[in-house]
Amino acid sequence: GRIQTCNLLSRNQMRYSVAPRGLFKWGANIFLFKFTTKPHKYFSMDFGAFIRDINDFPEKGIVFKDITPLLKSPEALNGAADALYELVKENPIDKVVGVDSRGFIFAPLLATKLGAGFVPVRKVGKLPYKTASQSYDLEYGTDTLEIHVDAIEKGEKVLIHDDVLATGGTAKAVCDLVEQLGGEIVQCNFLIHLGLLKGQEKLKKYEVSSLLTY
Repeated sequence: GRIQTCNLLSRNQMRYSVAPRGLFKWGANIFLFKFTTKPHKYFSMDFGAFIRDINDFPEKGIVFKDITPLLKSPEALNGAADALYELVKENPIDKVVGVDSRGFIFAPLLATKLGAGFVPVRKVGKLPYKTASQSYDLEYGTDTLEIHVDAIEKGEKVLIHDDVLATGGTAKAVCDLVEQLGGEIVQCNFLIHLGLLKGQEKLKKYEVSSLLTY
């Protein structure tokens, strides 16, 4: 696996508390992009300007990365969708897997652009048909994700998308589910990567891409 080569656009020192999915300590705000020989127009957008820090959410001492300012801007929303597509467009994709719940925002958009199907991975008890399940460790305890058993056929090329790569436990569980069904993971694709939480280490065998890294 590899982290896609990116260009550094800006760096601002920040302090964050350690917590899963969107939160970290002593980070650097770095905007990362993949460039081809002819950069896509949306790679010039400062997507980081649309990410808002929320202090003491969901509990005291936590700084949360809020993506809703990006989502409410038509230009930023369309730009981020196009930029995420640019990171994977050279690969044939049969299914785009979106992770409950914020992964459901861009995953269907990517599926449409790629001419692929969309597959939701959800928390226990949310899917109506027969499921495969995978548990993973949290800071305190465990959690479980599920996927429909007929969602992916053996040999299908799969893109996994979520909003944030933090400690990597969720993403690795989704990878395990896809491989249980015989899917071949082409890329793990994120809007935000919290690099200091080292989640990419759980995804070493896969290609990992993101628009923003903190």
